[in-house]
Amino acid sequence: MAPVSNLASAERPPHSTLPFSDALFDAALNAAAEDLRGGRPVLARDRLAAFDPALGKSLERCQLAGLILIGTKALTEALAWFAQARALNPAHAGAARFMGAALQGLGRNEEALKAYDDALRLGLMDETAFYDRGLVLCALGRKDEAIASFDEALRLKPAYPEALRTGASLLSEAGLFESALEFLEEALRLKPEFFEAHLDRGNLLRQLDSLEGALRAYSEALEIFPGNPDLCNNRGVTLQNLGDLEAARASFDLALASEPRFPEALFNLGTLLLKLASPEEALALFDRALAVSPDHVAAFVGRGVALKEMGEFDAAAASFDAALARDPNSAHAKNNKGALQLLRGDFANGWEGYEYRWITGLTPKAKLEFPIPEWRGTLESGEKVIVYDEQGFGDTIQFCRYLPLIAKAGVDLTFFCRSSLLRLMRGLDIRCVNDLGPDEKFDSQIALVSLPRVLKTRLDCVPSPVPYLSPEPELVETWARRLKGGEFKIGLCWHGNPDLRADPGRSIPLALFKPLARDGVRLVSLQRRDGLDELKSVPFEIETLGEDFDAGPDAFVDTAAVMQNLDLIVSCDTSVAHVAGALGRPVFVLLKQVPDWRWLLEREDSPWYPTMRLFRQKARDNWSEAIARVGAAIDRMRSPL
Repeated sequence: MAPVSNLASAERPPHSTLPFSDALFDAALNAAAEDLRGGRPVLARDRLAAFDPALGKSLERCQLAGLILIGTKALTEALAWFAQARALNPAHAGAARFMGAALQGLGRNEEALKAYDDALRLGLMDETAFYDRGLVLCALGRKDEAIASFDEALRLKPAYPEALRTGASLLSEAGLFESALEFLEEALRLKPEFFEAHLDRGNLLRQLDSLEGALRAYSEALEIFPGNPDLCNNRGVTLQNLGDLEAARASFDLALASEPRFPEALFNLGTLLLKLASPEEALALFDRALAVSPDHVAAFVGRGVALKEMGEFDAAAASFDAALARDPNSAHAKNNKGALQLLRGDFANGWEGYEYRWITGLTPKAKLEFPIPEWRGTLESGEKVIVYDEQGFGDTIQFCRYLPLIAKAGVDLTFFCRSSLLRLMRGLDIRCVNDLGPDEKFDSQIALVSLPRVLKTRLDCVPSPVPYLSPEPELVETWARRLKGGEFKIGLCWHGNPDLRADPGRSIPLALFKPLARDGVRLVSLQRRDGLDELKSVPFEIETLGEDFDAGPDAFVDTAAVMQNLDLIVSCDTSVAHVAGALGRPVFVLLKQVPDWRWLLEREDSPWYPTMRLFRQKARDNWSEAIARVGAAIDRMRSPL
């Protein structure tokens, strides 16, 4: 074994030249130990700093000095004493083990691993050493060896909650989630007040989308650790995902009551307030998070989103740039900056940033995982390309317009689409599937909403070949008989997707549409499911289309047929608006003051849908004024000059 005395010399801090006698050193050790027990770690460290580790002659005394110094968190000083202990007896397994602990604490993992291996080679059979060695191997990325080391720790001590918890982490990383949960449950059975295991259990359940289970786990842990900010924060995220926004807000408030400078809780509460349409409050919270953590990239992104919702577009762009200055690879910053650029009509740059929607976990780009390149927009005759569906119904309906154009250019095109939209897509006259045989082969692949990027769509060249979808003639006739009559028929959609990952702020209370209920107008509900409960309380008549309306597995086939029998469709920003636009039907769309990027800013028309008119809020949350303008436009339609 290589000598270690030179290491002790290199690592020791400056010390006095106090004579080194066993009596003086023993007195210092006893006093330092008493100081450490009495909560005086600085005094304990200073007592031992008067002695030179290189002069130590007793292995036991050197080890005790090192252990006391570890207790004071003076790891560099502790390492010098352990190195001297090893110099005194290179074959002593305990000295090697303690030296490994000091090196591990200093982050010198390669050296720590060598020290632990020396200890094991010298005959040490200690479960804690195997556990600590496993942690070092984890830090070095050697997971299989780490698992073996943890297994040995558990063999020596089956009731070892810390090893069980770390084993659960490794099992989770390997995708063995049920086994990981079993490890955590056993760790908590052995050590009911094991905080980290409680937190891990809730986090793992949330990761598995077992939100009710995660909520129970956090709530149970909070009974043991009341007011703990980490538990309150994570419980708030879970409640938000469950849709209980007010309870989530209360949980974030509890986290901040315990720890007012908790940047993650500040960020999460700010994100929640964005969902609650309170961007000014959200902005203040993001700023508080940044005051605590000036390089908090997600807080800069959240700040940019809040500013965008407030209409402060230049300031929003600057905040996204500030995030990217700190993390040039931030997918959230790139995605949000791209969406802002698209909103402002900068398609050349916007499409590039919008590609990062994949990495943010909002859309499933890895759905097919073919080992083939991404299609680059080369319109080569015979090239076999698969395009796959993504995001919401509205995205599919808006961007499927590209598919016939690509196919007509000679590309051998297949559209991999969710089954519920296959029937509506028939009118595209391209191959649409929701399953692939084992022998299917393609030259390249691409996501549907990536097509505008590779085809270099700009604001002045948006392809708008409406109608590009068509209803089924038989269904059109069926609904014509059911909707016969001479009134001016308006199809009404007032409620969008209630999923919080969508934008609930796009929905409009049905009662606000009362000004459209006038003589000679027949209002027809186009809602299939969401929002129908509001029909019971509105003070005007609106016709429903029965339980068979789009009740089957095929989305929007009845909606499309009904629209052919209507004079106008009035909709909030939802997929119904896209169906009407794709069919080339007259459609009025009501938009928030700051809408989704696809509707751009200020203009009353849409380059995507020539038969569409846009009615924007002039003030946030004020739908009544916009609906009044819709009513005036309907009057002009019914009585043209």
